[in-house]
Formats: sequence, structure tokens, C-alpha cells
Amino acid sequence: MANQILLDLIAKNYTGDASWYEQDLLKQSDTPVVQEITSDISVENASDKALNVSSETTPPTPDTSPKKLTKEEADQIRQGEKEYNEALAFVKDAIAPSMMKIDATKLQIGDTYIRTFFTYAYPDFLEGNWLGPLINWDVKFDMSMFIYPIESAYIMKYLRKRLTELHSERSINADKGLINDPALDAQVQDVEELRASLTRGQERYFHFSIYISIYADSEDQIKKLSNTLDTLLSGRNILTKQAFLRSEQGFVATGPFARDEVGVYRNISTKGLSTTFPFTSNSLSQDDGILYGINTHNNSLIIFDRFRTENANMVVFAKSGWGKSFAVKLEILRSLMLGTDVIVLDPENEYKTLVDTVGGTYVNINLNSNERINPFDLPRALKDTESKPGDLLRGAVINLLGLMNLMLGKCTPSESAILEKAIITTYSLKGITMNDDDVTGKEVPIMKDLYSVLETMDGAKGICERLEKYVTGIFSGVFSEATNINLGEGLVVFSVRDLDEILRPIAMYMLLGYVWNITRSSLRKRILVVDEAWNIMQHEDSAKFLFGLVKRARKYGLGITTITQDVEDFMQSPQGKAIVTNSSIQLLLKQSPASIDVLQNVFKLTEQEKYILLNSAVWQGLFFAGTEHVGIQVLASYFEEQVITTNPNK
Repeated sequence: MANQILLDLIAKNYTGDASWYEQDLLKQSDTPVVQEITSDISVENASDKALNVSSETTPPTPDTSPKKLTKEEADQIRQGEKEYNEALAFVKDAIAPSMMKIDATKLQIGDTYIRTFFTYAYPDFLEGNWLGPLINWDVKFDMSMFIYPIESAYIMKYLRKRLTELHSERSINADKGLINDPALDAQVQDVEELRASLTRGQERYFHFSIYISIYADSEDQIKKLSNTLDTLLSGRNILTKQAFLRSEQGFVATGPFARDEVGVYRNISTKGLSTTFPFTSNSLSQDDGILYGINTHNNSLIIFDRFRTENANMVVFAKSGWGKSFAVKLEILRSLMLGTDVIVLDPENEYKTLVDTVGGTYVNINLNSNERINPFDLPRALKDTESKPGDLLRGAVINLLGLMNLMLGKCTPSESAILEKAIITTYSLKGITMNDDDVTGKEVPIMKDLYSVLETMDGAKGICERLEKYVTGIFSGVFSEATNINLGEGLVVFSVRDLDEILRPIAMYMLLGYVWNITRSSLRKRILVVDEAWNIMQHEDSAKFLFGLVKRARKYGLGITTITQDVEDFMQSPQGKAIVTNSSIQLLLKQSPASIDVLQNVFKLTEQEKYILLNSAVWQGLFFAGTEHVGIQVLASYFEEQVITTNPNK
């Protein structure tokens, strides 16, 4: 009701506050009944002093009868004003920071320290995009540019005066018999060229200011950032100074207020001003490599060779159905055209169509298939290097112990000791020992041989009971026969979709060992794709084995691509974090709100990058290569999409 009365007053061109109502009410406070407040406050005869209404600016209203308010209505007006003022104070308190401290060198707002710099000197020549390193500086900062056009007539007058001074100085030097000063000649030439350009209308003249405010969480950090900023610009002969004693004015100058309260500027022409436009972004276009997609920042091509980085490893994180397998299969298809071998561990049979199209090798590992891999195969020594059979056997024993932990469950220290002794004995029965000089042509054991040895050992009864199902029981055949496959060149896919969930981690561990043995035998560019890597990461031994491959892969020309949608579980594993650290390339597509905070902490994402990952469309996200961060739109041709898509609607 009070607000409605205020609106009524405004509609009738009443202005000012309600204090005059209170004065009248006080005069009538002794009256026992509600009286009307007089009188002559109609629109036509209201006094300018009481209502602050001018007859020149306030048009007459059709209703000339005096407006009379009761005491109840006046109380309602006062109550409305009180509520309005309280709400206004609340909004100000909500916006205002908890504290603000201003000193000579910096501004502190809450826990954030702010320091402002301005540029005061530029070189004679500014190259294009000289602000690029500053724009791509991966810290929090605000930069503002103020440009003031200057009348050409004023500048022409100044330049004419300046040119006269320079010629006079040159004449005085000549009269004194001094040789020409090259710096003086250069100034004369610059002034004459600028006058000519201004006369023809080719150039304009401006006053130009740049202010930069950097933000930090501590005083030590802001000192380091200040030194880094000075290094970024001084390397291009652009000199900066801190806004001493003007911290507040500098903060306002870089805020969204369009107010230059510092007032430090330099003269600049149109040509020089054109080089300051900061429309730049990171670019990942190399002379060779494959096309990963389109840079969403500037629509340039992301052409990149993963084997030119410090390591060729890559991690891919995304929600299910948002294009992670699509992007990886597109990379595989284009890498094959450049002669790179690709090996895929496929848990969901997603790569069968791709194999059929490019003519690769498809190996289906399951209980009923004929393909077998023997986990007792010795690692192959690198070609053209001196091999030591003892070292090869030692590596095989270590890998088999990890495999046994997966097959039998976590073994106790005593069981691990028994298994180690049994594995070494099993190899020795085939004539393979630590002291052999050559193992060429010797038969390697199989799982049945290890089982036979364990049956003869004391304390191995429990191990035999758990191992029996893999030798003669329901899971026999997959792990208990000699290897009958051979990796060829091009694309090779191992499918484990038809294996029981219990056997998948075991099979993928064994396949990783087999691939590693092949990789060490010859130096070639190879990519190993581990899809749904969480199947491996959920077990400590297999996670350690995969991490070991990631660390050593670079020496053998191998790049490992790790794909997962279980970001939180992957990153909670110590090996998962280490794999990300040892991967030079990261592809992040759309993420769920539940996992975005984990990724932001690991990859140090900015708020804008976090927003991109939460709101990106299919096949869109972020592509990180070393220190370069760009937005990516994965783009495939019509033929490529038909080959690699897993969308049932397509």
C-alpha cells in the first residue's frame, strides 16, 4: 500500500521526500481523531519550497482538486521509504568487498593484491602483434587502452615548430664545423614523413595510454608477476612504470568504468596504433603433423605432430557420448596415412568398422576364440643392441608377478616369494636361466608348467586352488597356451568385449605386456590406444605397469593415448595423476559438473576454460599441447565420419 501511494504521488508530479508530511502530522498529534492534512498542496498552487516543483517544468494535471492525505497514508509512505533505503543498503553491502587497503605501491581488496603499471616509452618501430605475449600471459590481469584523437591542425602546428627547431640545431652545428648527427637527421626525417602523411590524410595523430593491473594472492607473488611483466615488455623496448601513489586511480583506469584517472599518455600515429590491437590467440599450426581440428579462438587449423613433443603421450577425458572415441579414431585414421603404426586395446568393439575399412588386423580375445597370447613370452631386446638374457628374464618375472596379483587376488609376501621362486624354476626347466648367454630357439613355458611346479612346492596349495580355474577350469585356454598371433604393421585392434568383467583387466594387462615386448624389438613410430583405461587403473599392479609404459615409451618411439570417462576415479589413483603429468598432450571435451573441479585443480584451468568444458557441444573442448591451450572443434569429412562414428542414428 505504501509503495502504491508513492507511485500515485509520482504520477501526479510530486517530488521530494516525505519529511513535510511528518511535520504536519506532528502539529496534529494531539488531535484524538484522524484528521486530514491540509490543503493547498494541489499541483497548481503547491509551493516550490515544500515540493520542489517548478511551474515551468511541471505540466498542469487535469485534476485540480487538492490532494489530501490521512495520517495512515503518511505512515505508509514513510514505511515504504524505509524499506527502500534498507534494501538499497543491503545491495551496496553485498557488492562491496569486506575490506580495502590502499598504500603507495599496491591496492588490497580482501585477500587479493593489485598493482597497476603504465607504459611510458616505445621504440621507433613497433612490430605487429607486439602485445601477443602479454595477451597470452597465463595469469590474472586487466589491461585497458585509452585513445584520444588529436586535431590534425594542432599537430601540424606543433610539427612545424619542431621541424624549425631541428633545422636550426642542424645549422648551428654546421656553423660550428661539427659533423652531422645521425640521430638529428633521423628525427628530421621522421617529422617530415609524418607531416606529409598528415597532409595527405594517410595518418591521424593520437594520445595513447596503456594501463595493466595484475592480481595476486600474496605480496611475494605480486612482486614476481611485476618482474615478469617488466621482462615481457622491456624485451621489446617498451618501458613500464608502476603507478606509485596512484594505486586506486590505476585500478579504476583498468576497470569497466571508461575513466582514465592516471592520465599518462604518449603520442602515436595511426600506423603505430594499428600494431597495438590485441586481437590475438594461441595457435597450434605446424608445418607437418595431422589435423586435429579447428581452433575455436581464431578459426585456424590445429595441425600437430605429437612425436615432436618431449613425449608422444596423450590423455583424453570426456563424458560418455561427447566424442572422445570419435576424436581418437579420427587421429588414428590420419596417422595411418603418415605411416604410423597404431595398436588399440578395445573394450567395447568400437574399432571393428575402422579395421575393416583400412585393412588392419582385428584380434578378438575371448574364451572361445582361437587367438592366444602366452604371458610367459620373454621380452624382446631392442634390435641392433646387445641383449642380456638375465635382464630379459628378470623383466619377465616382474611382469608375471604383477599378472598373478590380478589373477589370484592380492598375494601375501610369502605367496609372492613362492610365486617368484616357482616362476624362475619354471623357466629353468625349459633351459632358460639368469646365466644363459643365448635363449634363441628355446621353448618358453606356459601357465600349465607353472601350475605343475607349484603343485610340488610346500605352502603353495592355496595358490594352486586359485590358479586352477585359469589352467584347467572355466577360464582355461585364454592364458594357458602358446602365442599364435603376430603383430603386423598398420592398425591392430585387440577386442576384449566378449570377456567376462573379471577377466578384462587381466587380459588388458597381458596385452600391454605383449605390445611392450613387440615395441622394444624395433624402433618405429607407434601409437598405443588404451580405451576405457579405468579397467586397468582400478588395480594397483596394472596401473603401475601402465604408468611404467608411459614413462619409458618415448625411448622406443611409442606414444600412449589413454582414454577414460571416469575422471574422478582416474585422478584419485596416484598412477593416474602421474600419467597425466607424463603426457604432453591433453584433450578435454565436455565434462560433468561433478568432475570439473577435479580437472580444474589438475590442469589449472581458468574460469573461462572451465565454462567451455561445461557448456561445449559435441566434439568441442580444449586441446593442450605443452604450454599451449586452445579451444578445439574436432572436424571430420563426410567419409571419415561414416567410418568412425558410433552414433546409431548415423
